[in-house]
This record gives sequence, C-alpha cells and structure tokens, in this order.
Amino acid sequence: MSASLNQTLFALPVAERIALADKLYASVPEGWQATTDQAWLQEAERRSAEMDADPAVEITEKEFFAGIKASRRTA
Repeated sequence: MSASLNQTLFALPVAERIALADKLYASVPEGWQATTDQAWLQEAERRSAEMDADPAVEITEKEFFAGIKASRRTA
C-alpha cells in the first residue's frame, strides 16, 4: 500500500475508518483465521524444535525487540 494512500486513509474521520475496517474484515474468507492460526502454530513448533536442537540459536527478549527496531529502520 502506498504511503499516500495510507495517509489518506488515516486522515479519514474515525467513524469512516471503522466502517472501512468493518467492510475489509467482512471481506476476509471465513476459513482464513483458522488457516493463519495453524500456520503460526506450525512456525512456533518449528522454532521451538530448532531451539531444542541447538540452544545457541535462542535470543533474549531484548535482542528480539532490537532486531525488530533494526528491521523497521531499514524498511
């Protein structure tokens, strides 16, 4: 989504943003959330197994959030 579109959407009055959000949410296929939840669970299980196999790949919460901040700066 372009930055100008984001700016336009976020400039809408709250009631219009909520109405748009409701319409967007209603357009999401019914099984999407279950599929997404399953994919996240599989990813969490994969990462847990990876850490069990090699504890050196574990990072602290502080390192995790520092990585997110660094990713946002480069995005």
